[in-house]
Amino acid sequence: MGISFTRSLVDRLTREIAELETTIRGHQQKRKKTLGKINQLQRDQKLSQSASDLSSKITRENKLRKEIEQMDAELTQMAKALKEKQALLADQKGKSGEA
Repeated sequence: MGISFTRSLVDRLTREIAELETTIRGHQQKRKKTLGKINQLQRDQKLSQSASDLSSKITRENKLRKEIEQMDAELTQMAKALKEKQALLADQKGKSGEA
């Protein structure tokens, strides 16, 4: 492989890894905020005065829990992709003699 091709591949992988890391951090922050909303809803449920108010809060909590499950699945996929790209980057750096 030519050095320029390897160098461009390393640069592209480095950019993609940085983008993935940024996206993962954003998802983790969103997940943390969603968990905070769930905790607040649970506290509010204890203070609910009416059945309809309680039902509404339970429904909202269930919706947020489904969002958490979806975020967890996305985070798992992104973490897997990140590991693959990091391994490929390490391999390419090894081939080009960089460390």
